[in-house]
Amino acid sequence: MFFELQNLNRQTFSRLPERCQGCGWWQGRDFGWSQAEAEEWNRVAEDKFGRWGKLAVGDGRLLGMIQFGPAAMFARNLSCGPASKSSALLACSLVTGDGMDAVRKSLVLSMLAELREAEIEMVEAFCSQTPGDRQAGHLPEYEFLRDCGFYPVRSSGGFQLMRLELGGTVISRPGPRKSRRRILERIKAQKRIPVPAAF
Repeated sequence: MFFELQNLNRQTFSRLPERCQGCGWWQGRDFGWSQAEAEEWNRVAEDKFGRWGKLAVGDGRLLGMIQFGPAAMFARNLSCGPASKSSALLACSLVTGDGMDAVRKSLVLSMLAELREAEIEMVEAFCSQTPGDRQAGHLPEYEFLRDCGFYPVRSSGGFQLMRLELGGTVISRPGPRKSRRRILERIKAQKRIPVPAAF
């Protein structure tokens, strides 16, 4: 399957499903937000960070998306939170069909390459401790995060905070393909996983 990755920004926001366009849960709007609120948040996020996610598009349709940015962009904390103030947060993940691991992994690898190039030292994500938990919505899955090199930090109330550290040797402005290859090599050669901290 061929697909391309695009930044999630004001220009591509309309590609999201309607339920995602109206969802302001991570921004602290429990029951969704108005179009004006969404437009204002999107404007501020794009002005400060350039985009707030990635889209995978193939054959003219959306195949998947992830939402991420500096943790301070997102007001919501879960029971095991909050995320570290200095981290980026992978807030949600959506794929639109079965067997879409290649799409999801491409989205995450692209995110990691950009965050590393921006000298952000770590990215965190929340996930449910219960496999297949429908209450978890579009949180990334625990096993998927582990496969990408994330490790558990703390857990409480059925949720877990995961972390991937992006520190290491300085990359001197390589092209996107080189960045992704180096990060992929780091993920494949994972270091010993730290013991989760008590909450």
